[in-house]
Amino acid sequence: MKTSSKAILKSGLIYLIYFLLAGGFLLMTGGCDDKDKIEEEIPEVSPESPDKFVYVIFPVNALGDHAYNDLVLAGILEAQKKAGFYTMLYAPIDMEEGILMLNLALDGINSAKKGECLAIIVGNEYEEATRQWLQGKKLRDGFGDDVLLFETNGTDLPIHTFLINMYGASYIAGSIASLFSYQAAVLAANAQDLSIQRSITGFSEGFIDNGGTSVSTCYISDNHEGYSMQARAYELTDSLTETHRFIYPIAGGSNQGVYRYSRENPDKFYTAGMDVNLSAYSAHIVFSTVKHIDRAVAEYLTAWNEQKELPALHTTYGIGSGHADIALVDEYQSSYKDLVEYYRPIVNEKEQIYEEKLP
Repeated sequence: MKTSSKAILKSGLIYLIYFLLAGGFLLMTGGCDDKDKIEEEIPEVSPESPDKFVYVIFPVNALGDHAYNDLVLAGILEAQKKAGFYTMLYAPIDMEEGILMLNLALDGINSAKKGECLAIIVGNEYEEATRQWLQGKKLRDGFGDDVLLFETNGTDLPIHTFLINMYGASYIAGSIASLFSYQAAVLAANAQDLSIQRSITGFSEGFIDNGGTSVSTCYISDNHEGYSMQARAYELTDSLTETHRFIYPIAGGSNQGVYRYSRENPDKFYTAGMDVNLSAYSAHIVFSTVKHIDRAVAEYLTAWNEQKELPALHTTYGIGSGHADIALVDEYQSSYKDLVEYYRPIVNEKEQIYEEKLP
């Protein structure tokens, strides 16, 4: 094992719960205060282990969301199965620990050789911390190819970034939702995450353009904790359904609160799955707006591992790329499949116009 990689493994405010899979997979979750004790608990990696390491820093309480973060994990494991690199996942219990591990990973990668280690930063929650780390740093050659940050609007960072633009898919979602209700509500994680504003705008415009009368937007929190507040989402759903028959949830793991409420209160409202096809979670899910982030991360990992040409430094995937789409529930396929296909080229153009107008 290379010294630079060992430095990452041997440092950090972490409590280790780990298991190994074929190819090398290490899960680390936060919650310990004794750094010296931690160093003793982290196992050495066998010399027979692969010589490439991928470090994945998830947002707080992200894994197990049945959506975006679990999809990222699926893409990583798919690429690992083919390539055989060593993967370490870090699931912090709070942002302080997440930022600590982020800094350790970036320090280690900056001292490693190009292509030796890769850091995948899953979520723009860490964008500001990444910017702070970059300030005043002298980056080694090729550093930017060994760091991948998801879902940021920024195009000034010297690292690779991915953004899946959900404006187009959300526009189609709003168009379909207008057939179920004259009034709709968007339940969003927080107003600070600019990436979800595309979804809010797309859904609202699609809903109004196709006969809906009004769309209300309700935020679960004023920060990134809004992605993991199922109980709060449940409470807000109860309130929103007094006047809205369709709720479009854009709140990560918090969406589970919406789906639970729909199961416990049948026939009260319709809703949508988010990020992956979630039709199994509620009989009142009409469709899911899906992000193929698993495909995007697997493609990047494969190219990185094989030292092939990487995507552009700042890549935005829209509905035209196939990385964003609509998945209809089976019982609605015959009714709305043609509508989805009719709108697909239209919203692709709308999405491009929307992007050009952004500051």
